Amino acid sequence: MKKKPLHILQIVGEPAGGIRRHVHSILLGLKDVSGLRQSYVCSALGGDAGYRSDLPALRQLLGHRCFNLKITKKPALSDFLNLLLLAYYIRKEKVSLVHGHGAKGGAYARMLKLLCGVKVIYTPHGGSVHKMFSGFEDFIYTWAERILFWLTDYFVFESEYSAEAYFCKVRKRSENWVVNYNGIPLPELSGVLNEAGNLGYSLGPEKRVTDIGIFGILRPQKGQLYAVEAAAELRRVGLNIRLHFFGDGPDRSALESFAETSGVKDLVVFHGEVLDVIPHMFAMDIILIPSLFESFGYVGIEAFSLGKPVIASSVGGLREIISDGNTGILIPSQDPRAIAKAVSRVVNDRGLAETLGKKAFDSLKAKYTLGVMLENIKKVYLEVFSA
Repeated sequence: MKKKPLHILQIVGEPAGGIRRHVHSILLGLKDVSGLRQSYVCSALGGDAGYRSDLPALRQLLGHRCFNLKITKKPALSDFLNLLLLAYYIRKEKVSLVHGHGAKGGAYARMLKLLCGVKVIYTPHGGSVHKMFSGFEDFIYTWAERILFWLTDYFVFESEYSAEAYFCKVRKRSENWVVNYNGIPLPELSGVLNEAGNLGYSLGPEKRVTDIGIFGILRPQKGQLYAVEAAAELRRVGLNIRLHFFGDGPDRSALESFAETSGVKDLVVFHGEVLDVIPHMFAMDIILIPSLFESFGYVGIEAFSLGKPVIASSVGGLREIISDGNTGILIPSQDPRAIAKAVSRVVNDRGLAETLGKKAFDSLKAKYTLGVMLENIKKVYLEVFSA
């Protein structure tokens, strides 16, 4: 008898930031696995530069199995039509497993189990584990998660923090519950060096300014405002720094205005979205992650891969991937003075910066490579499929 192929439908709402990186890593990383087919649906209403950059390769790989629907962030009447269309697709294409990512993708996946009886894996991100909404909305979404819990065959979390935060929200645990840390490929450093030089960055020992890089969507939860405040503090103590923002988002104009009123407009550079962050990150002396919360933190392990010293808020998954004083420096969130103090410490102690970078790189190789992440998720898929 011919073995039934494993066909996985990946569902995500807005394909942006870490959730996009996570899903695309799975789609592209498992493309050569024998007996495995994948489909991909995400919202047609958003997406970052990384999504647009990956899209041609995804469409070439998946063909008609890569498509968009009008998936809104909040519940809408269009959700009913989307679910009916997806239920039809699942039956037509013989999808055997649905992997929902984030609050909206996860809700769709569990509802499709009701409609089609398909097996479901859920990976919470963002609003699934953080309080990102008003009190009433958070109450509604929390109860929705508690109900949908019973329709989930397997949970895959990207950090112990995400797992614990989700448990605190739904007040239940499943036997089918695993943490699979995100992973990235190791960059080829000589090529990265050339790319960074071609971008016009000064990379030699003659540098007279410390470049601090902040990567991610510009929004309140990322805490970039406190980094601008810290720049003013660093100017007051006479440190020659430049603050670089890589990314775009709803807070950009507010950050630009705040930099001007704080008297540090000349110290802050807004690069907008960049397709490949690695050469830009390579050109930075320090990577700063001032987030108010993070379920994991891709930026941290990307910095690890380049041996860069990382200063990060002591929140969420960042506390797992960064060992304070060993692979990076953890600071209280929403504290500009703590940022300034940590930056001064790294700038004034070159040996510390080098040690942090080396130990961070060793940590990446041990725990956060793409190969480890893909092998773990493949095992979960096969386990759920054969159960």
